[in-house]
Amino acid sequence: MKRIVFLTLITAATLQYAFAQSNIEKGDEAFGYGYYKTAIDYYLADYKKNQDPDLAYKLAESYRLSNDYSRAIRFYSIVNNSSSSAIHPHCEYFLASMYRNNGQADSALFFYQRYLRSTINDELAERARQESKSCQWVLDSIPDTNRYSVQHLSKNVNTEYSESGAVMMGDSLLFFSSMRELSKPGAKNAVNSDLVLMQIFQAEMNGDTPGKAIPNEWGLNNKEKHSCNVAFDPVHKNIYFTLCGTDDFANIPCDIYVSHYARGRWQKAKKLGGDVNLDGYTSTHPTVGYLEDSTTILFFSSDRPGGLGGLDIWYTILAEGKAPSQCVNLGTPVNTVGNEITPFYDNMSGRLYFSSDWHLGYGGYDVFCSEGMRDSWQYPSNIGRTLNSPANDIYFTVNPGDITSGYLSSNRRGSFFIGDNTCCNDIYSWSLEKKNRPRRRTAERQEETVALKGAVHHLLPIKLYFHNDEPDPKSKLATTTTNYFQTYNRYMFMRGEYKKAHTLANGNVVFDSICDAIDYFFDYDVQYNCERFEQFLNLLLEDLKAGHRISMTVEGYASPIHTSQYNELISKRRIASIVNQIMEYKKGVLTRFMGTGGGSLQIREVAYGSSHAKKGVSGDPSQTNRSVYSVEAAKERRIEILDYQYLEDDSSMISCLHLPSRAMHIGTYFTGEYADIQIRLQHTALTETALDFISVGSPDVKVVGYSKLTPGRELIIYLRMDNRRAEPTFSSFLPITLRVAGEQVTQTMFVEYTLEK
Repeated sequence: MKRIVFLTLITAATLQYAFAQSNIEKGDEAFGYGYYKTAIDYYLADYKKNQDPDLAYKLAESYRLSNDYSRAIRFYSIVNNSSSSAIHPHCEYFLASMYRNNGQADSALFFYQRYLRSTINDELAERARQESKSCQWVLDSIPDTNRYSVQHLSKNVNTEYSESGAVMMGDSLLFFSSMRELSKPGAKNAVNSDLVLMQIFQAEMNGDTPGKAIPNEWGLNNKEKHSCNVAFDPVHKNIYFTLCGTDDFANIPCDIYVSHYARGRWQKAKKLGGDVNLDGYTSTHPTVGYLEDSTTILFFSSDRPGGLGGLDIWYTILAEGKAPSQCVNLGTPVNTVGNEITPFYDNMSGRLYFSSDWHLGYGGYDVFCSEGMRDSWQYPSNIGRTLNSPANDIYFTVNPGDITSGYLSSNRRGSFFIGDNTCCNDIYSWSLEKKNRPRRRTAERQEETVALKGAVHHLLPIKLYFHNDEPDPKSKLATTTTNYFQTYNRYMFMRGEYKKAHTLANGNVVFDSICDAIDYFFDYDVQYNCERFEQFLNLLLEDLKAGHRISMTVEGYASPIHTSQYNELISKRRIASIVNQIMEYKKGVLTRFMGTGGGSLQIREVAYGSSHAKKGVSGDPSQTNRSVYSVEAAKERRIEILDYQYLEDDSSMISCLHLPSRAMHIGTYFTGEYADIQIRLQHTALTETALDFISVGSPDVKVVGYSKLTPGRELIIYLRMDNRRAEPTFSSFLPITLRVAGEQVTQTMFVEYTLEK
């Protein structure tokens, strides 16, 4: 995957071959070095004579790795329809991926699903499942809210080879990298004409139009290495860039260098110190960010050990006169088991842009955006189909002082290619189109409010999980300065530690079962709920901006490994971390709505400690495999957002109904059938009255009737639950929102139930 540093096709490489080698042997040797165009030439010479399906597979692989999607589809299809498909078990996966990059999501989904039905559960199967989700996401996606204008830069910048990494220095000088044959031997900045190199170019901008690009003359280019990926630090007068090896194009190692401006010129570049560059691993794609306390951060991509998979985004702290700090992985939700590359931090908006081949996207690499800093990041959002394409979209940048324009690199249709394929990247400019938004009528705003409220309730309850004694281990305080995303990022790195604690389990079958349960917990409990929390924060902000007063309840829990008194403290700290996250969301935008009494956002905090922990969960500190690293214990270390209601007067409670503060368990029901349910509630109404509003937060549950609030009798709510397509679950929650006639209060309660097969 290191070749994604350039995503380019090498065509001018010179190889030495023995006279006796066959075309296939020569092709195999070229393929091994990453010279895919050369390999194609040799393979085609024999394929025209003997249309062997095994040779077709070699051609398909070469076309795929040179990003020629259409021709790759042709040859993978030949193999897939032949008897040789049995000896190439991954053919359908790669055929699907080429359809996906070619913009044919429906065909891609078909072949991903066929591959999954016939393959073993391996690494490619995991990726095929994720790619299937992306294909379905593309097919179901709606048009972008924001519209962008995307313009292909002229041949003053773009060539038939690859251009990438465009970034502005000031408002008139464009820097980028280009892989091409440069000037004649002996001339200034000359390179070996037998080998195409990536070099740094610059072009003067005349408005939006670039002048003729020339090689950089500040000492950034190297005659023997690829020079690329420029990033500016104008505060400290530094340029960061990457130098990469040329020995093996299939495996390109890169290091980050820095040049400082002093005494009227750029000084000789030096390799960045600390542990930024590690022997045997790639460090590339630098970008500089500034914190409010003047701290300077360098973000970059690396495949070093300690990441989540492939290339991840890391950061280091920079200080004048000191070596860079120890490098830190951004963790989830930014990094994934796939590849995250080409980060760009926009200091004006506080957003990190990057490209990923794992997050849900339109194909290949898509550009994503996340807000935050250091170890606290929101779940990334795809920047939309207007900017992203089915091909690879990388090196997204924002212009200095203007968050509505910038550049990106892509090998999308319309780029200048070698031949008629999608081999190579070009540079595109982008700008946000201005929109005139008409004012909406009152009825439309009311309908939007109802839809928004329903969307929030659909997310509840949200359960957010913590590692043992987090946050702030051994603290005797009931509060913390840590926010939830910081604990979450650390937690997601501990999956291996949780599995390791069970290595003495009885037999491989038991161990494998425990590991599967741990994977399910981290993927579908920890990560899924964090994603819902991100959505919740977005909806909460929209609700508050619409003028509503909101009350929400956050409950904290702990496992029984510590004393009851300490567990109450740790559950309070967990609640505090959630409140901190809410207060820090989008640079504190929600804090203006918070406060006691008249605040638009009121948070009710309830710390239960371990008093509600399930029976049988171990509290024995000598058996940490059960009391700390078991899924059962992990599920007790959580907070829950259970309640969300509008405050329409000074009271948040219906006066004549005593709704439970916690979820009411209403029993066990069965999948595959309907269930008729009665909810009985006590009330104190002195005269007969009725509900004038009732809503349930599930499309599978209908209100079929309810009694009046008659003095001396219970209020009975009759529900019908459709479980015909439901899956068994130990615990499910259903929000029920009520309003009593004559009271200007809307209140939500929750019921809990179990589904068995």
